[in-house]
Amino acid sequence: MNSAVVFFAGLCFAIPLIATAQSAPANGPRKVTVYMTAGGQQLPTPDGAHHRAEITMRDSVSGMMREYYPSGKLWRIVPFAHVGLGIRHGVAMSYDEAGKLRKREDFLAGQRQGEVQLFDATGQLSRTMVYDKGKRISQQCFTPTGQPEQCQEEKQPPLYPGGKAKLIKTIEEAVVLPTEEIAKSGFGIVLVSLVVDAQANILGAKVVNAPTARMGQAVVDAVKQLPPFETPGMVDQVPVSVLYTLSIKVGRPANGWNMAHAYTEVTPKVTYLDAE
Repeated sequence: MNSAVVFFAGLCFAIPLIATAQSAPANGPRKVTVYMTAGGQQLPTPDGAHHRAEITMRDSVSGMMREYYPSGKLWRIVPFAHVGLGIRHGVAMSYDEAGKLRKREDFLAGQRQGEVQLFDATGQLSRTMVYDKGKRISQQCFTPTGQPEQCQEEKQPPLYPGGKAKLIKTIEEAVVLPTEEIAKSGFGIVLVSLVVDAQANILGAKVVNAPTARMGQAVVDAVKQLPPFETPGMVDQVPVSVLYTLSIKVGRPANGWNMAHAYTEVTPKVTYLDAE
């Protein structure tokens, strides 16, 4: 996987943890509960929270995070060598709401190392993948009866309410630009990447390219207003985090967006972070 993608995903994930680590008391038990919106923003109180995560610090930097579904059921357990920097280290496990183990993976200094195991809804091992320094080097798939079979990845992108066109339209309609920016820059295309986690929540947005910094920030602000996706990205029916990259039209050309030379639109691209 592209190192920039890894860094972005880790950065978005670490945002709520940084403040948590810094607010932990210096002495005694250091267990902190973080409350989050559906979009992954940290809240100061439980009021209006979509779900929660509990972080137990082992020392000044390392700790263990337990994140829960909105129902209160355990979603995943993730060990960190450095909580504030989001550096995962050790065995991480993810569960479905029925309590069945769906994924087991080993991390070494922030990278997958060794075997990753995926399980189906019945608890049967469905796939194993071997990683070396974050790069997948081999994999093996299994039938529901446990027999080895050839891996044929079935990938499904996350589904936004109303579909891809509705997602783009919603962002474009929510973009607010200062009058002086419109007068100065007119219009343009902002290329933005969203991180959609395995629970279909939007964890954050990063501007890949924008005509001006203000245009880029306006799109990021619009993304923060979005509801969660209806369904997460899937690889072989297992929910995974994805990087969803799309182009957003900002402003309005005098002759309309049908001008062939007005902009270069990018076909939405989905990168499956947990599978590539």
